[in-house]
Amino acid sequence: MENTAKQYPDDLESWADELMTVRMPVFSSTKKALQNLNEDDANRSVDRFCLELLFDPGSVLAILSRANKRKNSIGTKVGTVENAAMMIGINSMKALLNDSDIIDPPGETVSEKGFMSTVARSYHTAYQAYDWAVQRGDMMPKEIFVAAFLYDIGAMMMWLYCPEKMMETHDLKWGSQVPDAEAQYVIFGFSMEQLSRVLAERLNLPEMVTDSLNAEDARNPRALSIRLANKLVHLSETGWYTEDITECLESIASLLDEPYDNTVKRAHRNAIEVARETEMFEVKPSASLLPMTSCEWPRIHDDDENENEEEDGQHFCLMPQSYLYDASVGMLQMFAKSDDIAIFDIMENAMVGLHDGLGLNRVVFALLSKDKTKLQGKYIRGAESDPAFSQFGVEVDLGRKDLFTQLLQKPRSVWMSRENSEKIWPLIPEKFKEIVGTNEFYAMSVFVKKSPIGIFYADRHLKDSHLEEKSYGRFKTICSLVSKAIEASSKK
Repeated sequence: MENTAKQYPDDLESWADELMTVRMPVFSSTKKALQNLNEDDANRSVDRFCLELLFDPGSVLAILSRANKRKNSIGTKVGTVENAAMMIGINSMKALLNDSDIIDPPGETVSEKGFMSTVARSYHTAYQAYDWAVQRGDMMPKEIFVAAFLYDIGAMMMWLYCPEKMMETHDLKWGSQVPDAEAQYVIFGFSMEQLSRVLAERLNLPEMVTDSLNAEDARNPRALSIRLANKLVHLSETGWYTEDITECLESIASLLDEPYDNTVKRAHRNAIEVARETEMFEVKPSASLLPMTSCEWPRIHDDDENENEEEDGQHFCLMPQSYLYDASVGMLQMFAKSDDIAIFDIMENAMVGLHDGLGLNRVVFALLSKDKTKLQGKYIRGAESDPAFSQFGVEVDLGRKDLFTQLLQKPRSVWMSRENSEKIWPLIPEKFKEIVGTNEFYAMSVFVKKSPIGIFYADRHLKDSHLEEKSYGRFKTICSLVSKAIEASSKK
């Protein structure tokens, strides 16, 4: 399964085009279990068979994708493997999986081991999210399991298609302590979450999968639970007692409406159960980092130089890509002269310019409510591994004298920095402080026809990645062009 080709696509959509030609392999145990299915006792046989699928993303993907190509009477997609299997029938499933390639844990090549590592992590994510769904009284917890299990489908496909580039992101994470999403942006120019979202839409996966992959939908408790589970599992791979994981567990406790200590015990217990159930992957489980459970576990590869990594690691920010900034400015200037451009296209170009072009880790356009008392995140970029920041999608109340109310009085901008934070920080709404977790950012109001419509916000998030004058000027340029482009589009 190793791919030795040197020429790779250079943008997200082209990568998705390429990966749509790749068929994910299935486990031999799945094929064997499928052969034993009994048509005469279909309901019980299918239920039993679906239990075998819980570790096998290739089979889950194939069956759900096939079932959701069909139209049903209520117009919604099938969200569970059991329903999908019953819909397409045993014979169709046999035909569907019969020609699939075989892959078995723990894998032999770097590509297969990387794939298996991602599958094991995805199972852990799904296990945690499923348990929380049951705790919350969710009517369809199996939908949550499936959506969480397929959350990292982009990374799974990339390990199969271009393992050498995935190893580069792996080495950035473990060798330089770079956050996952940041490493992915450096190597690919986009995150695996963005890739998963595009693939999920093209493969007709359930709405719960695509909803959980949209940071803007974080206010939905079901989607938020999946994003939090994904973040928890990723964070737990480097330890259970960091500040980041404490904040994540606090968010989970709030979601479950239970004491923090109970949530911690629940998460630890689930991690231990997952470690027992995924031994066949031979991947180091995060449960090994819990007290009294540590032991030797293999990684994708073991480098001697990584054995004594500093605990704190290195802080990392995105590398600005000037050509993307220039392209974004050029497009927005063109949009400002046209009256038939959709707002979505204007904002997407702005997001690319700010996030990728200027290397600003987190970017939001927050829309002003009709009664002008609230801000709500409408377009968000850079929250892939930061569910707390995704809460920007939740309304933030404006105070009479807070910073954002002042910004919305007339077109203006602010660069909050270490030098002026003592003066400006008291003007920030408390809820907003909790969401962003930093006291260094850019913000600028957007006006159309002399009326405020919202605010752009951007930061570099990490404590050692400071903002600078040049980026601030370019940030204001893009925000000003957005105002002009939206005003032009509103003339038609």
